[in-house]
Amino acid sequence: MATSHQYIDRLATLHFITLVNAFVAESRHATESMLQGTQLVADDLRTGNKLISVEQECMILRNAQRLTQAQHLGLELGHRCRLAAYGVFGFTLLSSRDLRSALELFFEYPLPLGTGFELRLVQEQGSAWLNVDATFDIEDELRGLAIEFSLTALQCVMADLLYQPLPLTAINIGFARAPEGAPYQRYFDCPVTFDVSRPTSLAFDAAWLEQPLPCANATAHNEMKAHCSVLKSHLESPRDFLASVKSAICAGFDTSPSLSNVATSMACSSKTLQRHLRAAGTSFNELLCEARYQRAQELLLRQIPVARIAENLGFSEAAAFRRAFRRWSGCTPSQYRLQVKH
Repeated sequence: MATSHQYIDRLATLHFITLVNAFVAESRHATESMLQGTQLVADDLRTGNKLISVEQECMILRNAQRLTQAQHLGLELGHRCRLAAYGVFGFTLLSSRDLRSALELFFEYPLPLGTGFELRLVQEQGSAWLNVDATFDIEDELRGLAIEFSLTALQCVMADLLYQPLPLTAINIGFARAPEGAPYQRYFDCPVTFDVSRPTSLAFDAAWLEQPLPCANATAHNEMKAHCSVLKSHLESPRDFLASVKSAICAGFDTSPSLSNVATSMACSSKTLQRHLRAAGTSFNELLCEARYQRAQELLLRQIPVARIAENLGFSEAAAFRRAFRRWSGCTPSQYRLQVKH
């Protein structure tokens, strides 16, 4: 996993990998075979807060292809995709006002499809086109798998949202070469084309966008959406997530920042914040010390008295601050001022 000094620009949850594992198990292959070359173990699939890199995800998919010999693994996996498998985000979608609102969440938080996808909705002449753009750089075979998965997963997710299948009017798959169309007809009850000059997309009557969702609940929706925001920031960039935590810590110096207060300011529980920090290879106390040390250096350069600095940073007394500063820098506050001055 990434530490606070070792950054990964994009991480993924194990929800999708758990789906892959179930399919591999049906082919009578062990989880360990699917995880070969990833440094993951079977127990990791039972850990809800475990994150993996895109390289690990791709290795798992290559292994799954090799083990199952499935010609259209992406179609099969997407067909098995259900909202309930995605925890808080799945129920956030379910509680949306209507289908349009739920899809807008997908544009902002494309978590069930992975962070390597961008979705865009285009409306014209009474039709709605949901375009899927795979933004990651991988070999064509895996890209095709990912696109197949995204289309079938979207179809299943929208059926879960509506409590009924969404009648599709067209599917276009922008592969570099047109595969045999027959397998796709088993998954999509509509015309399927393979046109590289057009976006990969699925189409339906635009009137469905305003269809109210059976599980709409504004209060629950707003509460769960806040949790999704924290998760998204962590998945897309641990650097930004850790910077946000440190910013919240600094904002709370006047009232002595605590784990509980910082978690509240980031719209999540203390346990959730601790979980995300552990996955990023750090802890609240480590970030608190980093933020205090940085602020202490700034205040010492401004010749602020040590007693006031201690109070500003939430220490009970000046002596406690002096001991902490020596641990951070290897010298006392007075020695630090002299070193910087000269």
